[in-house]
Amino acid sequence: MVMDTRIHVQARHRRRPRPTVAAGAVLAAGPAVLGVFVAGVLVLVLDGHGISWLAGLVAGAAAAAWVTVARVRAQADPRTRAGLRSERRTELAVTPLEQSGWRFLHGVPGPDGVYDHIAVGPGGLILLESMSPGGVVRMNAGLPVVERLDDSEAPPRLERLRPSALTDATTLRENVQRIAERRMWVQAVVVFWSDFPAGCVADGRCVYIHGSRLAGWMMRRPHQFDENEAADVFTAVRMLAEHGGEVGLPVAV
Repeated sequence: MVMDTRIHVQARHRRRPRPTVAAGAVLAAGPAVLGVFVAGVLVLVLDGHGISWLAGLVAGAAAAAWVTVARVRAQADPRTRAGLRSERRTELAVTPLEQSGWRFLHGVPGPDGVYDHIAVGPGGLILLESMSPGGVVRMNAGLPVVERLDDSEAPPRLERLRPSALTDATTLRENVQRIAERRMWVQAVVVFWSDFPAGCVADGRCVYIHGSRLAGWMMRRPHQFDENEAADVFTAVRMLAEHGGEVGLPVAV
C-alpha cells in the first residue's frame, strides 16, 4: 500500500509583510482625483469634443495613480525597507560565488514565513538570514546586542536570533535529507549589514558575520559536496521551495 505524507519546512523567520495602502495616502489621493474630474470638464467645455475629454481624463487618472503609489511607498515601514535592502545586498555579495559552483535561492517560501537565502555548494548547505539593525551590533555573552547610537539612554536590545536560526536549520536539514536520501549538515548564518565590529563570530552551529566578509568566508568553507552531490541537494531544496515547503512523497508501507 502506498501512503502520501507531507514534508513541512517550518520557517520561523518573519513573514515579509505585504505592502498596504496607508489611510493617509488614500485620503491624500482625493484632491488628485477631484483635479482629474475638474480638468476633464474644462477640456470638454473649451474643446467641445468628447474624445479630447476622454483622453484628458485617462491621462489625469494615470497621473493621480502615480502620485498615490509614490506616496504609499514613501509611507512604507522603514524597517521593512531596511530588511529588503539587506537581503538584496546579501544577494549581490554572493552572486560572484556562482562561478565557483555555488547555487542560491532567495526568498524561499515556507508554510509559516520566508527563508531569506539558501546556499548549496562545495562548502555544504547554508541557511542565511540578512539583517540591518539600527545601531552597532556587539556580542555579549555569545549573543548579539544592538546599541543605538542616536539614543545613548536607550538600553541595548538583545537580538534572540540563535534559537530560531538553529531551529530553522535543523528543520531544513531533516526535510532535505528525506528528499535527497542522504545525511548532511545545515549551517545557520546571520548576516549583518549594520556596524559589526567583531566581523565574524562562529558560535558553534550558528555564525554571525558582516556582509562584507560573507563571500570570503563561504569560499574558505571545508569541502563537503562534490559537483553531483551539490546538484542533488540543490534539486531537493528547489523542490521544497517550489511547493512552499510542502512536498507529497509516496512512502511504501
